[in-house]
Amino acid sequence: MKLARIIFPVLYMLPLLTFAQERPLFPIDEALDCLESIPEPSQFMPVPQAADTFWRQAIPTEVRAGYISNARKAKGKRWEAVPDSLFAEFKTIGNRKNYENKNFGLRRQLANLVMGEIMEHEGRFLPDIVAGLHYFQEEVWWGLPAHYPLDHPEADNQLVDIFNAETAGMLAWTVYMLHDELEAVEIGICEAVKKEIDRRVLTPIRKADYWWKKTNSNWNAWTCENWLACVLMCEDDHQRQMEDVEEILGCMKMFYDRYPDDGGCDEGVTYWNRAAASFFVCAYLLDMSTDHQFSLSDDPKLKALASFVYKMYIGNRSYVNFADAAAYPFASIEILFPFGAYIGDTDMTGYAAFLAQSINFAAQFGQGGFPCLSRELLFLSQYDAFKEIQASEPLLQDVWLENIQVMAARTDEGTTKGMFVAAKGGHNRESHNHNDVGNFIVYGDANPLIVDIGAGTYTAETFGDRRYEMMNCRSAYHNVPFINGVEQHFGRQYQASEVEYSQENWCTTLSMNLSGAYPEEAHVIRWLRTIEMDRDRGLKITEDYVLDRYLQPTEIVLVCCGEARQNGSGDIVIGEGGKHHVRYDDSQLTPVIEKLEITDMTINRAWNNKPLYRIRLVVGSKWLKGYISYSVM
Repeated sequence: MKLARIIFPVLYMLPLLTFAQERPLFPIDEALDCLESIPEPSQFMPVPQAADTFWRQAIPTEVRAGYISNARKAKGKRWEAVPDSLFAEFKTIGNRKNYENKNFGLRRQLANLVMGEIMEHEGRFLPDIVAGLHYFQEEVWWGLPAHYPLDHPEADNQLVDIFNAETAGMLAWTVYMLHDELEAVEIGICEAVKKEIDRRVLTPIRKADYWWKKTNSNWNAWTCENWLACVLMCEDDHQRQMEDVEEILGCMKMFYDRYPDDGGCDEGVTYWNRAAASFFVCAYLLDMSTDHQFSLSDDPKLKALASFVYKMYIGNRSYVNFADAAAYPFASIEILFPFGAYIGDTDMTGYAAFLAQSINFAAQFGQGGFPCLSRELLFLSQYDAFKEIQASEPLLQDVWLENIQVMAARTDEGTTKGMFVAAKGGHNRESHNHNDVGNFIVYGDANPLIVDIGAGTYTAETFGDRRYEMMNCRSAYHNVPFINGVEQHFGRQYQASEVEYSQENWCTTLSMNLSGAYPEEAHVIRWLRTIEMDRDRGLKITEDYVLDRYLQPTEIVLVCCGEARQNGSGDIVIGEGGKHHVRYDDSQLTPVIEKLEITDMTINRAWNNKPLYRIRLVVGSKWLKGYISYSVM
């Protein structure tokens, strides 16, 4: 079979062609050769269906009880449509949360009922599930207003966004798991749902050359994860099924080929869950549907993609949070274990088991928004293997991701005690970008000291023209220099250069020239920042700079969590408990400490409502050349 239908603009292919000879490429020909082995429509069986005694015998009683309890709470609840007035709020006032909260709540309602019926299988939740399926057939559009061009959804304008596809995937798994049971309640209900999936997702997706089909962003893999599930479980025409899988493979190739070889996700751990992890689900479904004739389980690049999630782990459930990533994202055990088991990564499976020690699966189901029914089922179908895994916390000592220029180091491997630092080079047009080239964060005993503020509540402004007026996206509120009163600018050309990483004995070092991240009006010729983690002496940062003009004092910014107060000459106490310090030469630098006024609930919640402070270390010298050093200990 050929990929003649998938014709992408040359614009998107140029970056690929530049390094095609040097990078591993997705094995598209091998995948296409296996398409004929995909089962006939409706014969794909990725996990046991609800009637199988597996769900009552293999899943422990206490785990099943949690899902059944959730279903009992959802039973009898009305299926209330979300008003168009809430849909319109994104266009009128920029608010997207009011609609999303109700939208996600309805999806949790259905998913909880489905999981409860699978675990109990006595039929008491089926009437509510059928009512829910009718509701979703009547809901005009399954996506989110932030991804729709109008202030109201129209039935004949079925665009495919990530949440439209996610809803379709949830319904496809519902119909697959409970087909016979649902038909016993209402004949034809499953076929009606399949027709809606075809009308809203499968047909529109064939007709449009969506932008996400050409990228390595989370939209590509996330949509494909659900698109593929719908094709394998709901498409009734075998020829169209093969054609759709062929096109999905083309999208997977674009994602894989353009993704960094080191597995680094510039969108951060939060979006890794819907980028690399969704790509894995696609690969896993293809592996099962081809009877293991097409497999990526030994693929080195897929293993690199997997490892990113624990390479960015700090400890105490916190993660490196550059860009729009969260500092404390919900760790998805239901993807960590299947992914790790598939590629044989014991660090990953051990990590899943470690997290599971203090998590009630059912209580966490759907936490943070949309419930992922498919992943929950895939994970629980492997529960026998999961319960045998020995728990381990992945506290790596040194990490270097060359492609995205992110490093991490801790003073003591295998423990959260001591200092942890992560730093980045990169450029200022990364996915979910903040203007933060040269940014770094510091934790002490897995508690935040110097931080990246992180993502705020998403609104219309978040991805609009005024994004870089927002505090959490501006370089003036990241741990980077504020040179001659000028901030970093947005754009691919604003990037780090001369990036060098080294790890020798007791010392890990990252150095980079930040001058390219600033516009001409900053008048900076060279700004070499060096971050050195010494296992014995702590963290040292040096700034070696050359300007071609002095306009006003340059400032070195540090954003701190918990506390920041002067503690005598050349010493600022940071963090809670007064244990950690920023030490500097007060003949070079004059500190200005200010408490940040944060009104965004998402940001405040991310830092457990601890105060955030900005330290501005003002450079006193007017010389055009300088060398400054300071330390965190």
